[in-house]
Amino acid sequence: MFDEIVRRYAELIDLITWESIAYTVTIPDSGVLTVEDAVRRLRYDPAVLCAPGEVLPDDLALQQVGTGVVTWSNNPYDNGKEVTDRLGGKGFRHWYLAGDIEGNTTIYARYGDSDGQLDFPEPGWIPFTEWTDHLGPLTPYAELFAIVYDTEVCTKGTCLAVIELESGVRLGEDLLNGPKVYLPMSK
Repeated sequence: MFDEIVRRYAELIDLITWESIAYTVTIPDSGVLTVEDAVRRLRYDPAVLCAPGEVLPDDLALQQVGTGVVTWSNNPYDNGKEVTDRLGGKGFRHWYLAGDIEGNTTIYARYGDSDGQLDFPEPGWIPFTEWTDHLGPLTPYAELFAIVYDTEVCTKGTCLAVIELESGVRLGEDLLNGPKVYLPMSK
């Protein structure tokens, strides 16, 4: 089953440009996290949200997905991860996936106060520690991530499959093309 999900994501990634993109999924442990609530957690006023026609390249896209929220960013650098990390915390499960034009990929997960991260192709820890030392809630997938390190398996596809299995949110064309609102990030 996992291999089929990874294969589906590898095909999807081939259809879209996944360079300099950050994707997050945030699900509350109970209740519903609305887009407006997410914007407040990001420390912004929901009144500043704008429609698709008013978007600037660095604006953060937000989508309601079931009981949670998905975000998209074309600028995972600078303070992008710092901003979206505000969605995690007690009472929430949060996943962050970013890739860049050089093929580097980061997956980060935070379940309440527990967090973990994995960087491909190389762990970003200095001084060097084993890549498994920082997995936190991603630890159950250590064997699958080891395969990614040792083979040509689609890194982003594997990370998206893990996020889908953990969150229940499937990234597909309906989500990619679904309605979004935008939080202005350029100032």
